[in-house]
Amino acid sequence: MHEVMSLEEVEKILEDTKEAIEYQKQIDDLLAGCLKEEDEDAVLAELETLTQHFFLPPGQGEDTALSELPTDPPPAAPEGGTEIKTEREMLVA
Repeated sequence: MHEVMSLEEVEKILEDTKEAIEYQKQIDDLLAGCLKEEDEDAVLAELETLTQHFFLPPGQGEDTALSELPTDPPPAAPEGGTEIKTEREMLVA
């Protein structure tokens, strides 16, 4: 095994694994509802900002970064089958 990996590589893998376990524990704590009050306040404030920015209709509040969805129906499918043309065939046609 020593021929495949050096001691430094093994130590790096162990350190990376330890950091990943600590990070996963932080995520688990957040998901389990172990937020401190100030953390919860910050999360709620960020949620409010995001919902105001992305979900208000245009003209209300801040300008939205999302465009409005089209209301026109999609074009009808061509009659006579569903032949798929290559990009080159479409350019020639």
